This record gives sequence, C-alpha cells and structure tokens, in this order.
Amino acid sequence: MTYSVKLLKKDKLTHDVIGLTLERPFNYAFSPGQFLDLTLEQPGKPGERAPFSFTVLNSDPHLHVALKIHPDTDDINAHIKRLDEGVMVQISEPKNEVVYRGPGVFIAGGTGITPFMAIFRQLEKDGELDGNLLLFANKRGEDICFEGELHHMFGTDVISILAFEDRPRNAAGQIDVGFINKHVKDLDQPFYVCGPEPFVSTVADVLKEVGVEDTRVSLYSSLN
Repeated sequence: MTYSVKLLKKDKLTHDVIGLTLERPFNYAFSPGQFLDLTLEQPGKPGERAPFSFTVLNSDPHLHVALKIHPDTDDINAHIKRLDEGVMVQISEPKNEVVYRGPGVFIAGGTGITPFMAIFRQLEKDGELDGNLLLFANKRGEDICFEGELHHMFGTDVISILAFEDRPRNAAGQIDVGFINKHVKDLDQPFYVCGPEPFVSTVADVLKEVGVEDTRVSLYSSLN
C-alpha cells in the first residue's frame, strides 16, 4: 500500500545532507530502525523510488527522513532537493531494516547514522540508552549529522573519528584494529554497522580480525 503525503519542510542537516518532514498518514505506525520507499509524483523523475530511514519516533506527529545529495549527479535525491515544500510525494508502508538486539556498539559511517537515529531517540525516551557506545566515522567535521544531539545523548559514549581533518573534539584516522582495541573492551556484545558498502565491508573485516564472532555483528548498507 502507498500513501500520498505532503512535503511539509526541508531542512539542511549538513552541507550535503537534507532532512524532509513529511505529512503522516492516519494510523501510520513504524518501529525504530525501519524505512520507507519514497516515490516522486512531480516532473523530473516521476515514478522513481528510493528508500529512506525514519529518524523520528513513532509518537511524533510527522515523519522525518534524511538524504545525502551527491554532487554532479542527477539521481532521485537531487530531484528531491529541488522539490518545493507543499508538493505531494508517495510513500510506502514501513519496511524492516535495523533490528535492535540489546546494548552494544554502533558503528556508523556518514549517513549510515540515519537508521540508528530513531533507535537512539527511542532508547533515550525509554531511559535505556546507557550501555551503548557509538563510533561515528566521517571525512571532515562538516560531514557530521546530528552532532550536537548525539553528544547530548551519549556524552562520553560517542567517539567521532575524522579521516581528513584534525579537530580537537574528534579522533583522527579510520576505524581499524587499533581503534577498536583502544575503545572497545567487551567483544561479547552486539555490534551494529551501517554505512556505504566499502565502509561496512572494511569494518566487518576489522571486527573479525579483533575476534568478534560473526553472530554478534549486524551489517547494513546505507540506503542512500
């Protein structure tokens, strides 16, 4: 089943990531970690569909998703960026993606953070965020989505690492064996990994090398 909903608002999350606030259909319910398919009704790429993760709580009055704008491309994200507020788009029923299996280590690369946000917000609301660690990798400081909120949520339990910029608040380099050994003391807990496919593959290899059992690792590729 699909729903025709209004694009209520566009907001800038970083220099190349935007958020979309969407009208919420009556009785539309989702779980943290799920996503929807969004289809354009407007000229440009009508009928083209792309998946986006929910970033808000099921109790919120509106829906919210985030998407990355890739430079010099003519993909659906570029067309969504050009949409005017107030236009109609099609959304699908919620679909399954990230499943929370208890406190553990979340490892996100870039917009791989988006499917985790609804989970974090729900855990915070329920008073159950303690015991989780977030390792968040980006190229530069300007690429970090939800930075202030994540530091407010996690305090010292979020470690942000930048590959191409030295910044006092952040670690420098990449998520490798040395980084995991330094910051993760318990390997017998769930690990949740999301980001671009090369990032996910690299982190999976790193976790295997440090001795994390495959059954403890959940791998998800960024939806966009």
